[in-house]
Amino acid sequence: MVTLFKKIVGYALVALMIFSTMPTSSEATSIRPMHIPIKTNGIVIQTDASPIMVNNRVLVPFRAISQSMGANVHWDEQQKQVIVQKDGKTISIRLQSQVAFINEQTVTLDVPPIVYKGRVFVPIRFISESLGGKVEWTGREVNISFSALVPLSDGAFVNGAPLTTPLMTNGQYRYVSIKSLVTALDANVEWSEDHESLTIHTTRGRIVLYENSKEAEVDGQPVTLQLEPIRLGDEWYISLSAITMLFGGQFTINSAKEIHISIPRTTFRSTVLPKQSYSIARPNLVKEINVVDKRRLLVSDNPEMLAISTIPNKSGTLSADYVQSVETEVDHRVFGWHINLFDEKVNVAIVIENLSSTTELEVINRKGTYRISPNSWGHYDVGLPIAETMLRNALTVSSPVVIRPQSQRILHMFDVPTQQLIGFLYDFTVAKRSGEELSYRIRTVVTSGLLSPITVDPTPVPLDSYATHARGVWEGATIETTLPTYTVGSEPISYNISNGKTDHYMSVQRALSPTNMTIHNPGHYGAVYRVHIPVTRSANSTQMIRLRFSGRGGAYCGAMRINGSTYVIPPLEPVTQSAYIDYYMWGQQDVITLEFMHAGGSALPLGIEISSIQ
Repeated sequence: MVTLFKKIVGYALVALMIFSTMPTSSEATSIRPMHIPIKTNGIVIQTDASPIMVNNRVLVPFRAISQSMGANVHWDEQQKQVIVQKDGKTISIRLQSQVAFINEQTVTLDVPPIVYKGRVFVPIRFISESLGGKVEWTGREVNISFSALVPLSDGAFVNGAPLTTPLMTNGQYRYVSIKSLVTALDANVEWSEDHESLTIHTTRGRIVLYENSKEAEVDGQPVTLQLEPIRLGDEWYISLSAITMLFGGQFTINSAKEIHISIPRTTFRSTVLPKQSYSIARPNLVKEINVVDKRRLLVSDNPEMLAISTIPNKSGTLSADYVQSVETEVDHRVFGWHINLFDEKVNVAIVIENLSSTTELEVINRKGTYRISPNSWGHYDVGLPIAETMLRNALTVSSPVVIRPQSQRILHMFDVPTQQLIGFLYDFTVAKRSGEELSYRIRTVVTSGLLSPITVDPTPVPLDSYATHARGVWEGATIETTLPTYTVGSEPISYNISNGKTDHYMSVQRALSPTNMTIHNPGHYGAVYRVHIPVTRSANSTQMIRLRFSGRGGAYCGAMRINGSTYVIPPLEPVTQSAYIDYYMWGQQDVITLEFMHAGGSALPLGIEISSIQ
């Protein structure tokens, strides 16, 4: 009897041992151990269990992976679930269930977690990506990469003000909280975020960051960052190198290891018009325009990108205006817009060459302005200040220059760092001091190293046919139109200017430059666009008129002058946003005169709506 009892107990123990080593009911029937290394950020994780393959899915030991990525792991025995917490994110996974939760958001798993040999195994892609990592299965090893940031004790300041959030580091690069950064810069900041992007609205414009991506947007323009932003819960961190691309700023590190970030904020002398979400009425086309001056406009905007692909030798003539005239003097305007994509600093210059062997020239009435900034803020830091300065009649005055026969002079030269944009506008008059006729050439030039712009071949480099920005010479830097009379109290009415159709004056056919060296200028860049609006009203009608301005073909910004007073039109989203100004009528009839200069980064046309305010 005792012997039989011992045999039964023995069989039971053997059975228990066998069943204890078999997969639980939550496991799939096909489990294949994979004796391969698991790496996080290139370091092999030391675990007491190898990954397994279940139904063609790689599962890994849950606790080891989570802790290697800096997460806290907790086992809830009562609920039979694992809870992981990292960077404000909570992940819950229950055994025998293909439903997981990330901050109470439901996620469906391809394979449920299982217990195998006393360890909880989970799908590697789900757990790694849920914790902010990336997974690569090479067939020989599992690589998990993630950003592990730790706080730094180094002080950080933006334009002299301390940051409220500490700097972070991943052991190699420093990172700063972008929310803390923009809050220190601008009191009027709004941001919205979803599971993959962060959108920031500031007074200057809009910035969009994407999780796990080097691609970003600045006011609708794509930019590429050197390092991806890192998201830790509700905080988004950018590397210090991204500050230049996103904000046009620079940073320095002093002897105390303090980071001082400098982000120049453009200060406009003129009032910035308010903007709001509003779609103006569908515009009518402007039918007739006139050119009201004879100032020769030389536009240097092609090739816009100064790169090896467009200028292989890193030096060349960008645009040119050849003048042969019996006049005693000729007025000029030179407008330039170029981005240095070379790996070194370059010089951009305006050069004049006296081709006559007998006539002596003098360049008089010299005045102008220029701006240099990262391309991501080109419209705000370059285009808008140039336009505002022009309409305010605040161009910087320079001394006259004499050019002897058969000689050249550099009128202006600018140092342009790599990855920076140069925009400039200069007015001047070339006058005859002696001799019989004018014969000279004005050109814009780019050079690298110690090469003088004067020595560069005067033949313009080939046009960039892939980016059809304007290049050429046109007579007339002021364009004028008169709109139909608006009766106060009538329905709102809108008009397009610079639409490339009915008011497209600066075409290849009208250019003074050779056809094969010219690309049309439908945006009338470098020119002032003057609009007269006759208005009439009855004796007892309202005296208030609202003028709205809206981009119709893309993001728009520019400067505007109304009856002598200058204003700034801030960056506007196309169609959905408009800036506005209210005008008070004193009599029964009036003429509102508007003058516009489009910022160099604007997309056109511009819509103008006229309406009445009760």
